[in-house]
Amino acid sequence: GNSAEHPEAPLCDDTHCQVYRSEKELMNLKGKGWMEDGWRKIRQATLSTAGEVMYYQGALVEQPLFHSSSGGKTENSEDVFVSAFPYLRSVDSRFEGDAPYQNESVSVSFGTFEKKVSEKYGASNISIETIKILSRSEGGRVKEIQVGDKVLSGRDIRELFGLRSANFSLAFNGKEDIIFTTRGYGHGVGMSQWGANGMAKAGYSYVEILQHYYLGVSIELL
Repeated sequence: GNSAEHPEAPLCDDTHCQVYRSEKELMNLKGKGWMEDGWRKIRQATLSTAGEVMYYQGALVEQPLFHSSSGGKTENSEDVFVSAFPYLRSVDSRFEGDAPYQNESVSVSFGTFEKKVSEKYGASNISIETIKILSRSEGGRVKEIQVGDKVLSGRDIRELFGLRSANFSLAFNGKEDIIFTTRGYGHGVGMSQWGANGMAKAGYSYVEILQHYYLGVSIELL
């Protein structure tokens, strides 16, 4: 069924599902120089693999999810979204050395944090002592976080405060500010784009890269 975030459609083109940008949007966002280089490479890669698709045990792969960078390890799909897919398992992503946003800090005043969490989730009794990370996923992202009298997901906090990733640590500047330090960028499920780029530079083929991030798949012509 459709999500409450987009009730009229089964998926969206934002970080909630999977970011998508048209050629025109990319031109406005990236500029002419990037289009002449980056878009050319995208077109070349697309045309050179035309007609090739991923299968898992004879069925078309329906969720070939990807993200910018994992921070070192990808996620099991059910730890971020709802469903478990056998090809979307947590794997090491060792070639992300060139990736940005590996240790990015965001400071939020305690007053802003308390107000936003209370309004969105109805949490009360929020204090420095009642904000604790309770558990992490296999890929390192925050699975559960205690905030006052509520237990939220790391994804809840990421979306509420615009964090790069749900793989974050917490620090407190006295009782004035909460400092989130994130690793990676995106939901962390499936292929890491920076990891794939690093693997390609290290000599791995596109088939090897895809089979690393999507376990058990085969690449076949339609």
